Amino acid sequence: MPQLQWAQGGPVMGLPYTALDLAVLLSLRDLGVREEAALLERIWAEEQAFLEPDLIKSKRTFVLDVAYWSLYFQEKPCIDREFPMIQRDAAGYGAHLSAKSFLHDFSDLDLYFKEVRFRLRFFSDCGYVRIKLRTLLKQYGYRRRSPKLLEHLEQCMVFYQLRPYLRGGIPCELSEISVDEMVVFRLEEEHSS
Repeated sequence: MPQLQWAQGGPVMGLPYTALDLAVLLSLRDLGVREEAALLERIWAEEQAFLEPDLIKSKRTFVLDVAYWSLYFQEKPCIDREFPMIQRDAAGYGAHLSAKSFLHDFSDLDLYFKEVRFRLRFFSDCGYVRIKLRTLLKQYGYRRRSPKLLEHLEQCMVFYQLRPYLRGGIPCELSEISVDEMVVFRLEEEHSS
């Protein structure tokens, strides 16, 4: 597999987890305060190589940034209800806010791979995540696999140390399989030193 190029302390593509990403992933789980704190402690201890450079400056910054975005998600229903009034106010100043871009959160394909790694590292009993390739593409607004999209998918899998398989544990390349195939993602096995 190709190696990602690193520049100025981070990967070229901006693939590391941000505080917002972690807040999104935590919001998908029904965790108590203690469970969430313990999970953030594990992420800090075990996943720093996958965190945005600004987050690894200090543990305090890491926890506060994730907490800030987590609070946003707790208040998001209230913010969504007030959005029509915000649109009217913006229109009064000659600006236009798109409801779709405001209310439709996180259509970024990278987040799918972040969530897969997160789930496999901290929540999976079976050690894999599976999805039909067509479903994955459709979920993020893609109808077909372009060379550029395939390159991006490959970079995501390399960065998050994921490997795609077909049913039966057969390694595969996303460019060579049918879009109707079920893809199974697993973490690459860690090599012992």
